[in-house]
Amino acid sequence: MKIWILSFAFSLLLAFTAHAQMFGGKFEQGYYYDINGQKVEGLINDNTSGKGPVANEGYIIFKENDKAQKQQLSASMIHGFVVGVDSFIVAHAPRLGGWSKYELDFLRVAINDSTKLYTIYGGDRGKEGRGGVRPSVSTGLGIGGGYGGGLGMGLSLGSGLFGGGGGGSSHPVYYYGSGVGDMVEINKQNFVAAMTEVLASEPEAVKKVIDKKYKLGDMDALLKYYNQLRAEHSNK
Repeated sequence: MKIWILSFAFSLLLAFTAHAQMFGGKFEQGYYYDINGQKVEGLINDNTSGKGPVANEGYIIFKENDKAQKQQLSASMIHGFVVGVDSFIVAHAPRLGGWSKYELDFLRVAINDSTKLYTIYGGDRGKEGRGGVRPSVSTGLGIGGGYGGGLGMGLSLGSGLFGGGGGGSSHPVYYYGSGVGDMVEINKQNFVAAMTEVLASEPEAVKKVIDKKYKLGDMDALLKYYNQLRAEHSNK
């Protein structure tokens, strides 16, 4: 009898933990830009799941302060948002390529240069969900300068917006381009050409890519190396 009770209690604990990880999330200091371009500061929880305020759109939860009422902000309601070192902009699902389950969702701005690098956690269109662990190798701190400019540098790992809840094939998907309107998914075939453009400001990183020291599966390590180079050069 005692063994059954202990087993039941342990199962409840596991279920509670899984539920907390999936739905709990946490609020972090940040800000978003509304559809009129106004910056609104407060607390943001981007670890969202379930039905949002607008069908087929990703969303975040915002409150002005700890005691304020929570607001669900769908992707069509804002231009983008910033939490910690991570910057996100709104984008429509491309005609081709991996994506989240939402038609309109948030892309992380991993590198904000003349050729930008974006990332989202997903897989085959319409099959993946959100929640879980999101890779966050970012050179973004702030969306200033027109929703994507004024970025700093950072590297973080956490749970939230970019996770796969719809299957086992979820993975980071990377896009590059001058903006979200002309972005192209990075794959094994175009990886060298794409990252040569994206990392152009750091020739040492480009050389590593050309010499195949880094491949598509090494993107986290490559971006960490790129960040290190930028930090070193900015201090000189």
